[in-house]
Amino acid sequence: MKYFCLVITVVISWTKGQTVSPFPDVVSALTASGHFETFLDLLKPSGLLERINSSSHFTLFAPTDDAFAKLPADTFNALKSDPNQLALVLGYHVVLSSSFKAGTQQDTVLKSSNGLPIRINTYSLIHSNAASGVNITLKNIPVVHGYIQGVNTVLNPPIGNIVQIAMNRTDLKTFTSWVISSNLVQFFLNDDDVTLFVPSDDAIKKLSPATLDYLNSHPSALADVLKYHVMSDYTLFTIGMTHSMTLKSADQHHDLLMILEDGNGGLFVNHAKIVERDIACIEGVLHIIDNVLIPPHVLVAIQDASVAVG
Repeated sequence: MKYFCLVITVVISWTKGQTVSPFPDVVSALTASGHFETFLDLLKPSGLLERINSSSHFTLFAPTDDAFAKLPADTFNALKSDPNQLALVLGYHVVLSSSFKAGTQQDTVLKSSNGLPIRINTYSLIHSNAASGVNITLKNIPVVHGYIQGVNTVLNPPIGNIVQIAMNRTDLKTFTSWVISSNLVQFFLNDDDVTLFVPSDDAIKKLSPATLDYLNSHPSALADVLKYHVMSDYTLFTIGMTHSMTLKSADQHHDLLMILEDGNGGLFVNHAKIVERDIACIEGVLHIIDNVLIPPHVLVAIQDASVAVG
């Protein structure tokens, strides 16, 4: 009789060991952390938990309560009241069939549950892992079948490719018209990892009429000016920018750009201030700047032609 009871006890213990995971489920982990109350309130009625729990592997990029507190009240309320936009934003924070562990992959792209790219960058100079330009502050929280990565800002889903985003804005009309007239649309779309510094219409208006005339009458010079605003093969969000960092541009001479900081949080590329940061797109990221960047060899050509540079 004692032997029979011992066997039953061993079988029950062995069975429990096979079925009970040492890791919590998503809701339990988010609750236990104490940092994700707002995210949980949005996630529970969304239907995403069912998809997460049925996935063999997943990654959840979870904005902290502080991340949601950064949003203006009207933006947050509009998000909650728009089911389609809320589904888009929440879905962008979920990666199914892939369990990402911060610190193990550098400069890779994950696909969100709604098919949009989440760019993972490791910026070694500042010891940071970022998801679509957002700092991963609470790393590698283990859950059943995956990881939670806590982020300190709500991720913004990319709303189109790099050309579509520029064309859909009202303040980038001149730059996009130059891209089209220079037959460079495909150039901007060919690379899967692009950083683009886009001068606004107001920035282009700062150029002298003579300089504009020169660029408009010299297609190759204009093309090199446009390419000088592009960094290929690398996606650089502002979280990864440091003072005196040099970047290789995509113009024909691969002239260098330099990132500068002004001590008050302002960031510049050469002499142009970044006035709008980290606009995610399918191919990478774009930043709006307040001056046109002109590569040295084009400046020399303009000066040789006795054109006053604005």
